[in-house]
Amino acid sequence: MQFPQPAKAPSASRLAKRTDVSRFRTSEIDLEGLAAGQVPPCLDQSGPDLNLRQIAIGGLAPWQMRNVQTYVDMYLRSTIRVEALAGLCNVSCGHFQRAFKASLGETPHKYVTRRRMEMACRMMTRTDEPLCRIALECGMTDQAHLTNSFRRLYGIAPNAWRKRMLEKSGHGVPDAAVAPLN
Repeated sequence: MQFPQPAKAPSASRLAKRTDVSRFRTSEIDLEGLAAGQVPPCLDQSGPDLNLRQIAIGGLAPWQMRNVQTYVDMYLRSTIRVEALAGLCNVSCGHFQRAFKASLGETPHKYVTRRRMEMACRMMTRTDEPLCRIALECGMTDQAHLTNSFRRLYGIAPNAWRKRMLEKSGHGVPDAAVAPLN
């Protein structure tokens, strides 16, 4: 799958000040590792993140990033508005969006969507819930929303990915237990 490249690459000095998270591409996400609970170090939110100590040029301060990440993780199942995230950081919405992208290399909307898809991956491998219920638990409006977002981010339908993971793990699940795509 080809991803569009930016027209102009950032300078080396600017890249040096970015965190490792900002260079993380969704195409590089290890879905199988994610399903097994092996979260890449740049996504692990369990301890203090040393990468947040480096502030990107024009980016958010470490305390602002921690506030945003905690809020997103707490309210992942509900609607998350940029205005609320900006309020946590005491900045305007426009400044917040620019600073967030400078800090993480992705927009707030894409970050929230990625976190929801990571949650969906964990749920699909650990439970036999239908995709429509998983979609609602992950804050998506319906199964079609989950399917479209999952396919756009990872290049595969969630049901096909789930079946592949079940085959790899050796846990055969009857077809009735896995929800159909439609």
